[in-house]
Amino acid sequence: MYEGATNMTAVTEPDQVRALLAAMLVPAASCPGPGAVGLESEHFVVHVDAHGAPVGRADLSTMTAVLDEHPALDPEPPSATSLTGWRTADGARLLPEPGAQLEFAGPPAWTAAAALGSMSNAIGDIATVLDSRGLALVSAGLDVWHPAGSVRQQLACPRYPAMHDYFARRGPHGRTMMTHTASLQVNLDLGTGSQPVDRWATALLASPLTTATFACSPAAGAVNGRALAWQWLDPTRTGVPAAFVAGEDDPVRALCAQALAADVLLFHAAEDTVPGEPGFTLERWITDGHPVHGRPTTADVAYHLTTLFPEVRLRGFLEIRSVDALPERWRAVPVVLLAGLLYDDRTLDGVRALLEPQRSRLPELLQRAAHLGVADGELCAMAVEVWTMAAEGAARLGPAFLDAADIRRTERFLDRFTLRGRTPADELRERFVDGPAAALDWAREPVGTLTLC
Repeated sequence: MYEGATNMTAVTEPDQVRALLAAMLVPAASCPGPGAVGLESEHFVVHVDAHGAPVGRADLSTMTAVLDEHPALDPEPPSATSLTGWRTADGARLLPEPGAQLEFAGPPAWTAAAALGSMSNAIGDIATVLDSRGLALVSAGLDVWHPAGSVRQQLACPRYPAMHDYFARRGPHGRTMMTHTASLQVNLDLGTGSQPVDRWATALLASPLTTATFACSPAAGAVNGRALAWQWLDPTRTGVPAAFVAGEDDPVRALCAQALAADVLLFHAAEDTVPGEPGFTLERWITDGHPVHGRPTTADVAYHLTTLFPEVRLRGFLEIRSVDALPERWRAVPVVLLAGLLYDDRTLDGVRALLEPQRSRLPELLQRAAHLGVADGELCAMAVEVWTMAAEGAARLGPAFLDAADIRRTERFLDRFTLRGRTPADELRERFVDGPAAALDWAREPVGTLTLC
């Protein structure tokens, strides 16, 4: 939202930060029906041998060579402000991630059914093309087949080397996050009237349940290694805003407090992007200036906001970031449940009232969600109650918005996993008993007939 900001006015007061954040509460678009749905999914591209066993991650040049030859994809020219990628005929983008993961970013659709259909067609098509070159498209929250040190940061766009250097100053988790994790981001409308605040607050209150339920990244002592990487990465810019945990209901005030307290991740120099230093916050930059970079401009602050990664981001819509990448057979489930939770007003009101007493415990619950998932008895009980209400809300949204088959798929998921205190991560871990090839086959995207051509 802010990458193109050019305003060079100096920022000297927190009120100027609040004004920028207020723009994030302005809906990106009006939408008929329950609300628009936008989906972003990340995937690993893996070399496989004749037996289907993983033999290394594909690098960026390999992935680019395959996708550049795809007749239904239009390569995008490089620019100073955006990644080079590819576009599909319906406007979706395919983008490389720092570890040569592949991201699908679909345009907003008026219904969840349309958003899921577009994503399924594009990902299935790409998986089929990659398969013909001895590559598998793999969907899980963490690359559990290769050690983190085996994959380097590969994007040359100035933001990413600088991010890599900044996070390296804080510890090893930045490298894991940038090169070894994958997520499914569900983007939903803000709504009107009181809905923006209620939807934002409820999505934050439900974030431990979202983290626990859709864990698909087993790691040592955890079912959600991706969530742990984000929690340990840089607590000044991730998780749930501290002001919200303390009781602040106004999104602008809560996010302004987080933005001011967050360390400055990047500085823009003349023709370069320079990593920040842990401990140098935006508030300090505004108050004291910087010996080299002076005082921040409006554009600097706007860019700083793009480097904050709370569990739910405001970008003119709600960007829900707590879901691990999931295999194709389960990918519709978080979309169904989050739409049912936030777009059905009866469910929205009921779940917010149910979870409000847990607000002060959100940081603790997020940690437990990453380690235990719904094997934690308290989280399991809350998840069963909340997702049952959300499934009922999803059904009320109607068949024009959500496909009946995806409602049934959601019911099967809850029965197979959540009601039994299990997560997809448990199943993926069990597949490793039969070897890496069996585990890869569990997470591999299915191939079939090309649909984009």
